Amino acid sequence: MSSRAILRWPNGSDWGHLATVPEDGGLPRFAGFVRMTDPRVAALLTKIEPRWAADEMWEVHFTAAESELTAA
Repeated sequence: MSSRAILRWPNGSDWGHLATVPEDGGLPRFAGFVRMTDPRVAALLTKIEPRWAADEMWEVHFTAAESELTAA
């Protein structure tokens, strides 16, 4: 299992894209879609400030210890 993950979502969207990053630093792998209203997302966003990414997307990089989103 990966210990790092990335959550990206279009500005104003109700859905985000979750990807995990392999331990060896390879390319991120799709892990699923999440609702931005999910309490786990809200908890993550109180700990880590999102940053603006390309193409009107927001992005958060985090570890498994910082969120339960990757536990599924």
